[in-house]
Amino acid sequence: MLLRFIIQNFRSFYSPVQFDMFPNPRRTSFPEHIIEGKVPLLKQAAIYGANGSGKSNFIKALSFLKRFVTDKNFIKKDQLDKSKFRLIQGGNKEPISLIVEFFNAEQYYIYEIAINSESIEKEALYLSGIGEDNVLLFLRTGNQVKMRTEQAEDVRFAIEKLLETNPMSSLFALNKEFPILKDKEIEGAFDWFFHELEIVKPDSFIPILIELMASNQPLMEFVNNVFEKLDTGITRLKINKKAEDQSFDDEVKSLLNKEIGKDQLLTRMRKNRNMCSLSLENGKKILKEFLFEQSGKDGYAGEMDIAVQSDGTVRLLTLIPAFYSAMKGHKTVCVDEIDNSIHPLLIRELIALFSGSPASGQLIFTTHEVCLLDQKKLLRPDEVWFTEKHEGETCMYSLNDFKEHNTISIENGYLGGRYGGIPFLGLAELLTTKDD
Repeated sequence: MLLRFIIQNFRSFYSPVQFDMFPNPRRTSFPEHIIEGKVPLLKQAAIYGANGSGKSNFIKALSFLKRFVTDKNFIKKDQLDKSKFRLIQGGNKEPISLIVEFFNAEQYYIYEIAINSESIEKEALYLSGIGEDNVLLFLRTGNQVKMRTEQAEDVRFAIEKLLETNPMSSLFALNKEFPILKDKEIEGAFDWFFHELEIVKPDSFIPILIELMASNQPLMEFVNNVFEKLDTGITRLKINKKAEDQSFDDEVKSLLNKEIGKDQLLTRMRKNRNMCSLSLENGKKILKEFLFEQSGKDGYAGEMDIAVQSDGTVRLLTLIPAFYSAMKGHKTVCVDEIDNSIHPLLIRELIALFSGSPASGQLIFTTHEVCLLDQKKLLRPDEVWFTEKHEGETCMYSLNDFKEHNTISIENGYLGGRYGGIPFLGLAELLTTKDD
């Protein structure tokens, strides 16, 4: 789970900005929104701001960090400068700096990187002391690595050679491919980035979605319960299976003609829609596709494929598994533009479903939907954050800083500009005409 995230010199973030999931102990509303532990944490956060204020850049910073940790080929020297803050005279020679504190596998960690165009200036992992002294697990500067425990000469040599060959790669990612550092706590930290931190962007899709739902009955039941609760007109989602000896159109036949191994999966995508998937079952090719049972006239129920579903329904198919991961597991799920293509009332229901559940994971999302700013039914003030730009630089702050009473309408205050984070509209004078 995420405790705090500090961003500096990344895209629109220049000066250090800290976001955290710590509840205000003076706030007593919605105690079920707090995950109790050694460090109590909020299980959700909503980030508001005008278009271009930096909301998406916050999610992109987390995505950048995740990809750096998990993909040794992620950093491209010739593209790195584009990820820095660029609205500064004389060019920007400072490194991108990202620090995250998180909890996984019964341990609290702090991970820090400082990356410049030519080198990884710093990469460090600590066991967080939670207000006390932190314990160093590794500190990497350039090609040199300092470990918590002394390493054998051959191990040190292998690490230095790896970093010399891959100077812009994370030690985490290199260790995953070439396991040299035998440390369960380092493995636990990597596992959080790889398995427990999930990023959902507006154009995200899940290539294995059909197979995922076909093989996970509890997830399929959850999806159907959500569709029923949201009253989308879909009464049930099913997985239809077809054997290769049945008749298919030419596009599907071309997929069936492809060679496929025992543990492989082929998916046909169209406009981020999972049209069908192909796998082997008992040595035979099996094609799977979604079928949506939908109510029609006079009680009739028909079956429709994904090609005729709305963009909102397809977006829900991407979001619902992420919600499930946060509710049933320990994942930290970060969603950019959670309201994209989805009606405000449906988003409100989804957030209410998550916030009212005994979730053990976290949901962090950006949005413009002011109907969610309801401190009586949905969000505590310490769960609401704002982004705003000054001189091209993103500032980020919590609604909790305003110390509002629990009877105040947050929605009205936000729309009235009380908290910032809204656009300044200058269209009126362009639309006004004057009589001579």
